[in-house]
Amino acid sequence: MQVIAPASILAAAGLLLLLLRLFGIKRDGVALGIALAALAAALVVLFTARPDHMGLAFFERTLTLDTLGLFLQMVVFLGSAVTLLLSWEYVREGGWGLTEYSSILLFSTVGMSFLMISTDLLSLYVGLELMALGSYVLAGYARGQSRSFEAAMKYFVLGAFSSGVLLYGISFVYGAAGTLNLMDIARALPSPPGRMLLAGMALLACGMLFKVAAIPFHMWTPDVYQGAPTPITTFFATGPKVAAFAAFLRIFTTAFGGSAREWTVLIGLACILTMVGGNLMAIVQNNVKRMLAYASIGSAGYLLLAILAQNDFGRKGLIYYLFAYLFANAGAFAVVLYLNVKEYAGESVDDFKGLNKNHPVVAFAMLVFMLSLTGIPGTAGFIGKFYLFGGAIQGGYIGLAVVGALMSAVSAFYYFRIIVNMYIAEAPAITARRSPGIRLALALCFTGTLVFGLWPTGIINFLSRGAMLAQ
Repeated sequence: MQVIAPASILAAAGLLLLLLRLFGIKRDGVALGIALAALAAALVVLFTARPDHMGLAFFERTLTLDTLGLFLQMVVFLGSAVTLLLSWEYVREGGWGLTEYSSILLFSTVGMSFLMISTDLLSLYVGLELMALGSYVLAGYARGQSRSFEAAMKYFVLGAFSSGVLLYGISFVYGAAGTLNLMDIARALPSPPGRMLLAGMALLACGMLFKVAAIPFHMWTPDVYQGAPTPITTFFATGPKVAAFAAFLRIFTTAFGGSAREWTVLIGLACILTMVGGNLMAIVQNNVKRMLAYASIGSAGYLLLAILAQNDFGRKGLIYYLFAYLFANAGAFAVVLYLNVKEYAGESVDDFKGLNKNHPVVAFAMLVFMLSLTGIPGTAGFIGKFYLFGGAIQGGYIGLAVVGALMSAVSAFYYFRIIVNMYIAEAPAITARRSPGIRLALALCFTGTLVFGLWPTGIINFLSRGAMLAQ
């Protein structure tokens, strides 16, 4: 079945990587090649998906391949590939074992794949936990570094708590609707919904808000982003967040779309708190990884607009913005890692002083990434925000769209601090990593940012093929 073919390829590659040790093959290059080849094959399967399969349900209607799942799987697979490229030298230098690392990352990606195409709460939860278990291990993969261990413990404890809340919400929904299938839940919804169903929706919302790092469920994000190995921080900022938003949108559009009045207040409040709080807290950060963590919280607020809007315009914005965010954010972390020649170097805003003088090509790439994350017109980030805010306006959330636009202007302050340091501030010669993996990742992210910024019409038309979201 084409719907599970990408995940099957990645799972097979992950199992093969585990067997390499059994046969005494300990070459990191072989492990990296297998993992990247599996991700490339999975992407090819997605690009060749049959149009007549779009929107159809498979496996007793537990899995569905639609435009949302198709394109967001592409985002996740690309994010995993960039993470592997960034990890090549970093993991080898630490002596932590790239074979096991690649296998765990692939299994976590398999979980994300199922999370994005599930139309049943049980299969969705299984995918979520498979993703989360691998993420906990990867957060603490830098053995011997206390900050990595602390990040893993915080992520595990809070993640386990949020998963419990989510599962409790699923049990309430099942008790009220008598089914776990999202389409069947929509048909079984009473009007008005009873207390049990309202409690289930509230608990599901809280659990998903934690997974997307929305305020007030964001506490883990800055510490985990700062403490985890930088390549894994890149992974957290792209893959798990993308998968969680896909599941979030699917649950609250497919299952609870008919009861939007009951949950929009909660999601709307979280949306405005996340946009405002994330951007304001990012202003005072001097550590770039913490700054990008709070910026990602602010971005989660923009993406919540697509869930509130409940229209295709906003959903296109969500998909487009996540592509733009992948390339720009991953590129920014790649530059941080490029400067990381000693432990935790390249993490301070001051570490970027004089980068243009010493490494002008890298500085220009970072400039493009910062402009895209800010949402400057002419960049991919601007197009994504245009569709997100436009979808919110179409859905009647004009005030939230205005707040989002204002917060985008606020974000220019902390992003431009890095630009000023790169191009204006004076500094001695900057040494940097010469890893080909980092350079290739930078080139991929830079190219992706330019393509999505300069050719929006063609990409938007491509996103419009097939059913946006299975109903």
